[in-house]
Amino acid sequence: MLNVVAEELGFGRERRRERLMSTHIPYLRHVADTVVGLESGAILSVIKLDGLFFQTEDQAELNMRAAVQNTLIRALGSSRYSLWSTVIRKEVKPSIGGAFSDPFCELLNTRYMASLRDKRMFTNELYLTIVRSGMRGALGAAEGFSRLLDRSSGREVLEQRLQERVNELEEIVGNVTRELQKYGARPLGVVYRDGEPYSEPCSFINTLLTCGVARDMRLPRMGIRSYVGTSRLHFSKRTLQAQGPTEAENRFGAMLSIKEYPPFSGPGMLDGLLQMNHEFICTQSFTLADKPIAQERISRLQRQIHASDESGSTVETDIDFALNSLLNQEAVFG
Repeated sequence: MLNVVAEELGFGRERRRERLMSTHIPYLRHVADTVVGLESGAILSVIKLDGLFFQTEDQAELNMRAAVQNTLIRALGSSRYSLWSTVIRKEVKPSIGGAFSDPFCELLNTRYMASLRDKRMFTNELYLTIVRSGMRGALGAAEGFSRLLDRSSGREVLEQRLQERVNELEEIVGNVTRELQKYGARPLGVVYRDGEPYSEPCSFINTLLTCGVARDMRLPRMGIRSYVGTSRLHFSKRTLQAQGPTEAENRFGAMLSIKEYPPFSGPGMLDGLLQMNHEFICTQSFTLADKPIAQERISRLQRQIHASDESGSTVETDIDFALNSLLNQEAVFG
């Protein structure tokens, strides 16, 4: 009976064929205040950064901080870890507020705020997500076998293994937060407002799914993947629409990808995006490769170049430099 009624409603048949957003969302639940579990068994934590005023910083200072961040990534040192950086650029309506007893100051404040209303002003929100999953490649086979043994050992063993992974991730997040203190780093977690629990990670995930619409999210009693996503997503060949519950929350956009990076990268490559006159969400990801796996792949590529027409070229020199950097633990690959 319900199926007949649904088909008789406007676009009822189309709604039945539509797949739920939750089928594409891997997040399950909070396993700790600052840690979210995924359906694959992986766990993640999100760090929010206030950022740095790069326009007024000396280039030597920026290069030094880039080297420190490279050291942080090398310290992870395992294919268990992935890093996701997210920049959310939003348009804001500026308001300083305040009242002035002096008539001249009050008039000056009123006219200044009126001049700002005619301008489009934006704020950049920076996030760093650390994901801990199982090891990848050949080294992950033994870990997969160990997980099978744990499943046959009972629920208590599984809970103990999960707690060990959570403690390890929390330690990593604590170290990263301390090293990035100058950027105003803090982990997102469960916070209480007026005595009610709210989930900051859920708010972050929901902002991504609604194309930048911010919303406070209560700590859910249900699965996170069925809870987040307050907009309906519609896709065409080149554009998308995030249809919110109100007209003010509707968003239209398109997706662009960075095809390849230049041979040499450095800090400030994407700083021009932070001055665009548009809202956007920029995401980059990096998954570490274990040293034996990376060494085997680079060595195989090195042998292929030796046997090709590019032997003796700058390509061969770059490959040799990459292998030496890996062996000397000066860099990690992924």
